[in-house]
This record gives sequence, structure tokens and C-alpha cells, in this order.
Amino acid sequence: MRSKLSCSCYYAGMKKIGVRQARIFLAVANAASVTGAAKVVNRSQTSVTKSIQDLEQQLGVSLFNRIPKGVSLTAFGEALIPRAELAARAFAAAKQLVPPAVFMSSPGAARFFRMDISATWLDAFLAVVDHQNIASAADHLGIKPAAVLSSLRKLEDSLHLTLFERTPNAIVPTTLGRSIAQYVKLARSYMRNAIDEISNMQGVQVGHVSIGTMPYSRTLIVPRAINQLLADHPDLDISTHGGPLDDLVAALRCGDIDVIVGALHGPGSDGGLTEERLFDDQLSIIVRAQHPLTRLKKIEWKDLLQYPWVLPRHGTTTRKLFELVVDNRQEEKPSHVVETSSLVLLRGLLMESDRVSARSRHQIMYEERSGLLATLPVDLPETSLPIGITTRARSVLAPAVEMFIKEVRKVCRQLNKNL
Repeated sequence: MRSKLSCSCYYAGMKKIGVRQARIFLAVANAASVTGAAKVVNRSQTSVTKSIQDLEQQLGVSLFNRIPKGVSLTAFGEALIPRAELAARAFAAAKQLVPPAVFMSSPGAARFFRMDISATWLDAFLAVVDHQNIASAADHLGIKPAAVLSSLRKLEDSLHLTLFERTPNAIVPTTLGRSIAQYVKLARSYMRNAIDEISNMQGVQVGHVSIGTMPYSRTLIVPRAINQLLADHPDLDISTHGGPLDDLVAALRCGDIDVIVGALHGPGSDGGLTEERLFDDQLSIIVRAQHPLTRLKKIEWKDLLQYPWVLPRHGTTTRKLFELVVDNRQEEKPSHVVETSSLVLLRGLLMESDRVSARSRHQIMYEERSGLLATLPVDLPETSLPIGITTRARSVLAPAVEMFIKEVRKVCRQLNKNL
């Protein structure tokens, strides 16, 4: 499974819906006729008809029923509509980032934000945003560097906007360029979800789930949910992504990942995220199984301070919760602690010494079952933390993502019973 954030497209060489195709599809659906759609998109009826035919051929389904007075949506078309509309909203939101004066001087800018844009230009744009290197972007796309440069130049000239800053060693997206890229990625993620939905309607269980994982979920919740999902649907593709919370949230917003599983931190002031609380966890005091403290029936804070500590890095959720306990109880803080957020390193440090740590018990469940680590009878109710699922608000999830979330709920219900 991939463990870093990337924009790699697992649909490369597979079915794909271009944003321009989505625009024409929406026009036909809204007008209920090819003739009406042709006027809206300023194209010939022949061009609109060919675009729809090409899209239907790519997907292997009919999106419209041809009727005497025009067209009506098939069930497959109905499945595509909400996701195409979300893609259009993403481009409309990106438009708000651009100064109005740009549209007065650049017809190309208006076309771009109406999703009337070359897929080749968008591919190059997103690849360079992610790789920040022309050669790497070209290698990712399987084309020559000159073709990438040409697409970027044409895109910037069309928009009358500077999307990148050139340096001797890299080509770095401007703040505007990066922000626009996030919305373009989001629009494309909706189109990928539409493909999954249409495939599932045909009885083909395919799809991809990209999961953002946090320390509270990586050891038990996510692995168990993945295993249960793949036991019933082995043809699904799964990728996991770790990293700082801010990076995971940014990736979720732009569609690079579908869901974050772990500690909940509030949906944010812009209302762009939705959180689902599944259960509450709290910190436990962790030591090696044969630690001298395991022989005590009652443990005071002063007993814990007799031993060296291993704690998460400053600024992490677990460290903040631990410091809250110390402050609330007006106790002395451990001195000269080892800081790490790596569970592998934590396990080694605890097993090879008499060090003490504060972590979620779920994070060391397997080590506790194996008799390697133990939790001490120290209650820390102040460290209660909601655990759950974070997704994009007002989004339409792909079927595979919905199935994964269903398994996460099952796992969390099982854990909640055992708390």
C-alpha cells in the first residue's frame, strides 16, 4: 500500500471522464436535448453528439435515452449527474480565487472555469504542481518534457495568470496555482467516483479507497477494516497515507484521499468537512510487561516519575492531552524525556528499558496480547478523545469508500463494546 501523499492516478490507462466531457454531459442533461446543449456550450450539434457518444463508449453504457422531443437520462446518467455537478461547483469555487479583471482580458480564463479546457493541459498542470520538476512530471505522464512545457505555457497564456515560479532547481506553483490545482483535483476525483458507481451498477465491484490514517487508527482500526473489506471485495484497491494532520486535511479537501480515520479535531470554520464520532478513547500508561511498576496494586504519580519517559513530540494530540493531565493535577512533569511518534521505536524503547509512556491502549493491543507491553492501573479520564471518520462535506462518496466506512463503523462498535 502507498504510504505517502501523491496525486498518482490509478485510473491511468483505464476509463476516464474528462472535465470537458462532464461539462457537455451536464449541458445535455439540463437542456434535455442536444440542440439546447449546443447553444449553451457554443458548439455544433455534431460536436456535442460526438462528445456524448465518445463518453458513452468509454464508459460502456448509455447515459441518455433518445426520445422524440430530445433526450432523458438513463439510470447511468442519473448516477453521473450529481458527481458532474460537484465537479462544476469545484471549478466555480476556483473561479472565486481569480481577480475579476482577469476575465475582462482573458476569454480563456472564462472557458477554463466553465470546464472548457484541454485534458492534456490539465494533466501537465497537475503533474508539475505535484512533482515541481518538468522531467519528473513528464516521466509520470509518459510524455516528453517539451510537451509538458508546451502545455504549461499554453495554459498560462490562455488564463493570463502566473501559475508557477521558475527557479534554477525547480518549478514551484504560486499560491494561486496551488489553490486552483486543489479544486481541479477535487473535480477529477468526483469523475473517478462516478466511474466506480457506474461499474458497480453493471455488477462489477471495482474501485479505489485512499485512506488518511492517524496514530490512533493505524494499529488496529484501519488494518482490521481493510481486511474485512477485502475479504468480501478482493478486487478493490486500497492505499493508505500518513503524515501531519494539516497535510491529510489538505489532501482530503482536494480529493487526493477519500477519508481520514482517527482522532477528530473539529470540522473547521469553513464547514468543508464532516466528522462522524464513533467512540471515545483515552490515554493509558504503558510499560514493558515485566516492569517493576506492574507489581504495584496502587500507583501514585510520584511512582511514575521515578522512571524515565518516552512521549510523543510537542504539538501532537497525545502530547497535548498528557500535558493537560499534568497541569490539571498540578503534578511535576517528567524531565529529559525521549520524544518519538514512531510506534516501532516506542516499542523498542519500552521493551529494552524501564521507561514509561502515555499512549492509547489500542495502539499497543498486539504487544499487550503477546505479553510484551502492559498498561498500568492509572485512570486518565481527562484525556478522553473522540475517534471517528472525517470526509468532505456535501460530497457523494464512491461505493468502495462507503463500503470501507461501513467496515470502520463495525470495527469501532466492536472496540466500544470492549472498552
